[in-house]
Amino acid sequence: MPLVKTQGIVIKQINLGEADKIITLFTDKLGKIGAVVHGARKSKSIFLSSTQIFAYCEFVLYKGKSMYTVNQSEIKESFQGLLSDLYTLTYSSYMVELLDALIQNEESNIELFTLVLKTMYLMTDTDIDKEILIRIFELKSMIISGFMPNLYNCSICKEGNKEAARFSIRFGGVICEECSSNDQYSIKVDASTISIMKYFLKNNIEKIRTLKVSKQNKEEMKKIMKNYIRYYLERDFKSLEFLDNIKHVDNL
Repeated sequence: MPLVKTQGIVIKQINLGEADKIITLFTDKLGKIGAVVHGARKSKSIFLSSTQIFAYCEFVLYKGKSMYTVNQSEIKESFQGLLSDLYTLTYSSYMVELLDALIQNEESNIELFTLVLKTMYLMTDTDIDKEILIRIFELKSMIISGFMPNLYNCSICKEGNKEAARFSIRFGGVICEECSSNDQYSIKVDASTISIMKYFLKNNIEKIRTLKVSKQNKEEMKKIMKNYIRYYLERDFKSLEFLDNIKHVDNL
């Protein structure tokens, strides 16, 4: 197979032998792939920077029988700013952990790739509210991956002229007050929270710069998305649990 040139983001890395690495890349052309990088852990390696977590690079790859090998790399953005503080690092780690769970191997998804890059750039902006940014990323990435919640009419009776009173994970979206007894585990939500979620269904993630979100809205979105993701992906995320723990300690 000839050499392949592609742009990719390092979303995972593990050591191999004494000096090599295996990195997981999310690429624009090839989707999620694993690649061996020989000598990447040597202090003078030309691949030292381009194999760090979050690095966005242009790679030249060769595909062997079972895995790609990195022949060349050129950094486009190191995203080392994501390591600047514990909260930013943990939010970013959760983002790539969720991404890894959402995408299948060698399945290209340019819309999701673009969303990840935009979110990473926004995450480096110290003026951006990281908490609401990650909620928007959760919502948009789930929608792109085929898990779109119903926000426009009651998910049970299908009436569109009733105000959403609760969010049902089981029924996949908002439900009205009259139908709330059908799901005792549904989440009570304010109409403004659903309005914010609708807003980001229609608008680019960069619109976060102009949006003010209350603490209540944030808490409701967090509860909705955490349970929605857990239900449909059938897993929890270590980085999200760690984030909750450090927030709890900070609030003591």
